[in-house]
Amino acid sequence: MLKVGLIGNAGSMVSHVRSLKNLRGVQIIGKSSVGLMDQADTRDLSFPEYTRHSLVDEAEALVVDNSSMLLPDLLKIAIKSNKHLYITDLPVLSPEQCYELVKLADEARTVVLIRNSLLCEPLTYWIAENWQEPAYLSFSESLPELPDKKEYLLRLLFYAFSLFRTTPQKIRVSGIHKADTPSVFINLRFDYSTYSILNLELIVRQNGNRTLKAVMPGKYMEGNAVTGKCTLNQQETNLPLPEDKFISEFVSTVGSENFYQLSNLADYHSALLTLEQVLRKIELYTPWH
Repeated sequence: MLKVGLIGNAGSMVSHVRSLKNLRGVQIIGKSSVGLMDQADTRDLSFPEYTRHSLVDEAEALVVDNSSMLLPDLLKIAIKSNKHLYITDLPVLSPEQCYELVKLADEARTVVLIRNSLLCEPLTYWIAENWQEPAYLSFSESLPELPDKKEYLLRLLFYAFSLFRTTPQKIRVSGIHKADTPSVFINLRFDYSTYSILNLELIVRQNGNRTLKAVMPGKYMEGNAVTGKCTLNQQETNLPLPEDKFISEFVSTVGSENFYQLSNLADYHSALLTLEQVLRKIELYTPWH
């Protein structure tokens, strides 16, 4: 029986429990939570409350949706102790800190799987399932104000590495704005050695919208990145929201022959390295501060 512990925000744990409770050979032994839950959810979370240290000691696998609760020391302890981790947020790590964790995970053969949130959206999931290079991807988003650039870009770069499997060969950054107005346009372009291109256009305006264009050999897709409504090879269609089975698949395959291949901590490290380069260029050439 695999002993699983939950660490994170009480309000979001219910969905994790529902993903796990019917899996054969899995026992949720307890939780270490912060925050409040809805009264209606109390029954679903009727597991013992542990301290974080105790839960790391007792569990064999951990589902974590607030990685700051483990950073920095407990995450190292968990990895060294071969406690496999499924993390739903993007851990706040420097490339150096992440590389240290990658080495520890390799030595202990610990799987650290970080949820790639763009694989849970219709168009980006379809692209990953049908991936072929050379490819051209262009994200275009309008927002009322510029977002936090680290979190916003890391989410995109983590997804990009899952596709291209390498870091970009060239990074181009430009920003256009007019003083004393909220008008801002940011463009980032990533060129890869495979002749593929990743493009990001970000514009500040009141009407929020996010679209995506993808061109691959024999495939052309353009549409709404959130709703899934798109044109695919000149045919209008609605791509469905993918079912989020990542937690259940992770837990179900613990100990299997190919389980270690699920780990994507090294991918996350590569995304962090690229992020550092992009942030330096953004500071120099754009008003995104």
